[in-house]
Amino acid sequence: MVKYEEIIHESAIPFKIFSFRAKSINRIIAPHWHQSTEVLFVKDGSLKITLQNKNYILHKNEFVVINPNVIHSTRSLNKNWVLCIQFPLSFLKIVTNDKFETDFIFKDINNNALENKEIATLFSKAITQTENRPKNIQYYLDLYSSGLLILKELISSYSIKNRVKSTEDKNISILNKSIAYINSNYTKDITLDDIAQHLGYSSSYCSKIIKKSLGISFKEIVDIVRLEKVVIEARKKQKSFEQIAQETGFKTYRNLYNAFYSIYQMSPKQFLQQSK
Repeated sequence: MVKYEEIIHESAIPFKIFSFRAKSINRIIAPHWHQSTEVLFVKDGSLKITLQNKNYILHKNEFVVINPNVIHSTRSLNKNWVLCIQFPLSFLKIVTNDKFETDFIFKDINNNALENKEIATLFSKAITQTENRPKNIQYYLDLYSSGLLILKELISSYSIKNRVKSTEDKNISILNKSIAYINSNYTKDITLDDIAQHLGYSSSYCSKIIKKSLGISFKEIVDIVRLEKVVIEARKKQKSFEQIAQETGFKTYRNLYNAFYSIYQMSPKQFLQQSK
């Protein structure tokens, strides 16, 4: 739930495109990041988006484009219908002849689709195509075509010059290895020095890469990974939160509670009640 997310698309399409309907208030996708550009379009209802600790509200017919390696999370504030498209970074580099990230990135927050009739029509068509259809050749061709047309319009009307140097492959490797190490050792007292020693770099260098690339601290990454485990165990309803805190590296319920509230803006018990 809360981690580096590797986007896996259906083999027939080189990107991921789908829609979801939140049936209850506070449907939460916790903080995560991935090497894809993600597009979220709200057809109905509203959606709260947090990008690197800044909160925004998307209303009907508004959309956001989230550039690769940006920490983000979403929360449904009411019943909604949302289109999601995830273009892998590797795919974007191919179709733009390596111009994406090197020369340009996308505008991000609160783009109103109604201000652009072309993209409004494309979004509405695509979200309809995702629902209740047999996954045959026509289904994949329709989605592939819609995704490419949306990407074309995004590049044409919603791209901006990238003034920040593209994240190097070396930095991405450090991030991925750091997350993998934390996932394997989250029950222990993990320090930045442990990660640095494991990777063969200095603590200050690792800290700089994490903060610059993700916009959060090493401690926040550890908390995010641990909270993923907390939610999994809590939903089983077999252990107390005190026991879960011990087993996930938080040690005490107070530590777990503080970390949980900072991410979800609610207590663990409130989260479980609203996730039913």
